[in-house]
Amino acid sequence: MKVKFLLVYVIAGALFVGASLWVFLSKGKSAKALRYKYKLGGIMLTAWSFITAASCTGGVPEVMCYEPVSPEVMCYDPVRPMDMMSVTVKGYEGNRLKSGDIMVVTIASPSSNKYICTVNSVSDNSLLQKEDLTAPEIQNGELVFEIKLAPTDYKGEATVSLTAVDSYPDGRREERQVSGSAVIVII
Repeated sequence: MKVKFLLVYVIAGALFVGASLWVFLSKGKSAKALRYKYKLGGIMLTAWSFITAASCTGGVPEVMCYEPVSPEVMCYDPVRPMDMMSVTVKGYEGNRLKSGDIMVVTIASPSSNKYICTVNSVSDNSLLQKEDLTAPEIQNGELVFEIKLAPTDYKGEATVSLTAVDSYPDGRREERQVSGSAVIVII
């Protein structure tokens, strides 16, 4: 299959050179030459994309990312979504809670075993609560933390955000914001 696309690419390339020469000799005044040149350019781009897709093993590449399929081919496996966060209230599956209720923070496909969870008011973005979360190990691809909502006078919507904490052997520590957040309502 790859050879067919390569043959189409080579033939279209030769015709493209001819059309380019035709455009050059007509000093760009031949509309027919310009149409042929653009059409052949489109055919070459299409053939090149098929050559690239056919060179990957396991079908058409979905997304470019980090893990190569083989050393000589530059196609990549799709990226697995990481740090997918959900927040519920222990005892029922809603998002309304009061001070002292337990929030269950679940992180699917975690990238770290240490996180910082912050609860901020939506109205003025003031910090209501901050918790350091550490899991001994990741089980079944998820981390589950139970956090008791601290006493507060604030009533209304609040955002729950996560920051992943990466520690390195040389003592460095990096914090990166996990994309997305959850909204809870403090009653």
